[in-house]
Amino acid sequence: MMLGSRRLVLALGLMLAAYGVGCGGDTQVGDGDGAVPGTDGGGMDGSTPPDTDGAIPPDTDGAIPPDTDGGPPADLDAGPCDAPRQICGAECTDTASDDANCGACGNTCTVGQRCTTGVCACAPGLISCDTGCFDVSSDVANCGGCGMACATGEACISGTCSCPAPGTDCGRAGCLDLSSDPDHCGGCAIACNPGAVCTSGACACPAGTMDCGGGCTTGLATDPLNCGTCGNSCPTGGTCEAGTCRCPAGQINCGGVCTDVSTDATHCGSCATRCPMGSSCAVGVCTCPAGTTLCGGACVDTQNSATNCGGCGMRCPFGAACSMGMCACPAGSILSMGRCVDVSSDPLNCGSLGNRCGDTQYCVSGVCACRPGLVLSGTTCVDPASNPAACGPMATVCSGATPRCQAGVCVAMCTGGLTACGNSCINPRTDPLNCGGCVGTGRGEVCNSDQVCSNGNCQDFRPATGCTMCPCTTCGGRSCCSYPMTTSTICVDGACP
Repeated sequence: MMLGSRRLVLALGLMLAAYGVGCGGDTQVGDGDGAVPGTDGGGMDGSTPPDTDGAIPPDTDGAIPPDTDGGPPADLDAGPCDAPRQICGAECTDTASDDANCGACGNTCTVGQRCTTGVCACAPGLISCDTGCFDVSSDVANCGGCGMACATGEACISGTCSCPAPGTDCGRAGCLDLSSDPDHCGGCAIACNPGAVCTSGACACPAGTMDCGGGCTTGLATDPLNCGTCGNSCPTGGTCEAGTCRCPAGQINCGGVCTDVSTDATHCGSCATRCPMGSSCAVGVCTCPAGTTLCGGACVDTQNSATNCGGCGMRCPFGAACSMGMCACPAGSILSMGRCVDVSSDPLNCGSLGNRCGDTQYCVSGVCACRPGLVLSGTTCVDPASNPAACGPMATVCSGATPRCQAGVCVAMCTGGLTACGNSCINPRTDPLNCGGCVGTGRGEVCNSDQVCSNGNCQDFRPATGCTMCPCTTCGGRSCCSYPMTTSTICVDGACP
């Protein structure tokens, strides 16, 4: 029966008893005289007093005496929940044992706590931590104490973190199975190469692959970096087919690159054939531009090349030039013994072929004369700057306390880094009469008429045919220099004096 209905029945029963209404038969409730209390004696025949007409007193209008919740009088209401329970929200609960309402409505116990006599407390065997109650003998986040977390993969056993079998403690990496972990295979710090698997603590490539040092290759039959065998790299542009490197059709392997030798100027016709600069490769043959000819690995204009004049290998004489495919000596020169001779300045052919000047002379305007710096003394060319028998412009004979001649002056000793050859003060690095040292001592020599003294060595020279100043193309590989103490241009085999 609903709570409201129970209250209504209780109230009605009490009121009927108060007014003498029987619950059954004709027995009435009274004060001993058979009358209903509160009447004037009427109704002795057993009828209801006139003022009630057998109804509930009019002040109630036939309704239950009013109270705030429609129930019986407050002193008769013991509440909706049986003691010691009380209502929290929409339910009756015992706050002495309810984990969600412990001691008071809404006071919820944390994880692992239980409500006992209205107080939240950890269950037996658990301890209280900031985040709840935990069994520190087995909880991996609180192993041995609150907040003492085990590493990844570890288990908490009797309050101590340890790795369960078959795990191994690898420090910060946690508990790892070294028998199957490819990043820690057989040891915490041993990682397998890319593509490999770890089996029984050993790295191995899956079936059909092979480890060639950088990981498991997909297969030696198609891997261009390991074609057929590990380390066999196919040429650039090539492919690996059935374990063999192949270049595209029409190409061959030239130094690790697939090359079309029919058009490649660096590998024309074969890997070893390089076309000359300026040429091109057509159908495997080097071709020079129009107007040039391939000579000795270079495209040459044989109409103007002194080394290939009129054809490959046809070299013009020394000093000659090539014009329209023919060698010709410059004006004033004569072709003699395979070279152009300038009889106006050649000391071996001075004035005419075969006329040789003396060692102290040189050829000027086709006449043998004393070398620059020397003067004719009788029939001999001497150096007035160092000759003690004809020292200076007055040809003084040096003697006595000043027996030596230096820079045209009689002196007692040679100075300024000059060397005394007898009583001559000379520079052995440039003096053609004492080149390299004093003549007669075994260290020096007199340079020939077609030689100059350069750095203490006699060096052959030729007149720079057709040139009045350096540089001069007719010198070829020789040094273009000025003849000492003149403005004449010469070609020296070595360094200039």
